Amino acid sequence: MKTTLYSNDMPTDGDDRLMDALLREHARAGTNADEVFLTRLAASLDFETASLPSSPSVKRRAVTLALAASVALATGLLWNSPLVRESLFSQAGSSFSKKDIALQTQLPPELIEGTPKPINVPGLVPAPTRAPEFFVPKGTVPLSLGKPVSSSDGDPIIGSLDLVTDGEKDAGEGYFVELLDGLQWVQIDLEKSAAIHAIWLWHFHSQKRAYHDVVVQISDDPQFKTGVTTVYNNDYDNSAEMGKGSEDPYVETRFGMIVDGKGTKGRYVRLFSNGNTSNEMNHYIEVEVFGISNP
Repeated sequence: MKTTLYSNDMPTDGDDRLMDALLREHARAGTNADEVFLTRLAASLDFETASLPSSPSVKRRAVTLALAASVALATGLLWNSPLVRESLFSQAGSSFSKKDIALQTQLPPELIEGTPKPINVPGLVPAPTRAPEFFVPKGTVPLSLGKPVSSSDGDPIIGSLDLVTDGEKDAGEGYFVELLDGLQWVQIDLEKSAAIHAIWLWHFHSQKRAYHDVVVQISDDPQFKTGVTTVYNNDYDNSAEMGKGSEDPYVETRFGMIVDGKGTKGRYVRLFSNGNTSNEMNHYIEVEVFGISNP
């Protein structure tokens, strides 16, 4: 669908009329609402930002449009429209690079079993209702599938360590490994150093629960004594004695949780946990590491 928006189509007396006009167009478009709305949003950004140097009022409206674009991006609509994406890059100062791509994986089906226990931890992030969206540099690929896994618990109670990187994310028996209580870790050997951009993690998702002291570290040292970078830490009370974390505890779901690897270089990824709100054990269904291997 091609939609052309001319300057005389644009309201000129304030943010509210501008957004109202776009929303009315969205409502009129019916089944094509998203595409029409986003196309007009892109054209609006082009028109508004072209006048930024000379018109403070237009600049204010452009900021409003940029905020609307951010909302659309957060809902997953914006990235599907090439016109909108290009407009954001060139006109709205988007923080994403044209080379960024959306991280994707195969999500497991929903399976809820048993009666969950109350999750009484401070700062708990509510369970998501959709998959997280995360963008990584072009060329980022899965690095962990089938790679060796070691652990602080060399003799798991249930399952085996190879389940952590076997690519299976379903809930239920036969898909997870259970480690002893207390602070435990699993470690993935990528077999060569890489720039790590994301770690997608599933502890256990057939029952809503939160795991304690989730810490993720990257290093080129298999003993994690030197060159260690912590890329995630939700230990709010320093009970793991690795420093108080800045991230919040979260509820396990089939959507997993994505850790920003921040391009950290390393061969080994180590993940800690310290029991959960349902019991004292530690579990892993799958850990996927995404990055770009060094040439």
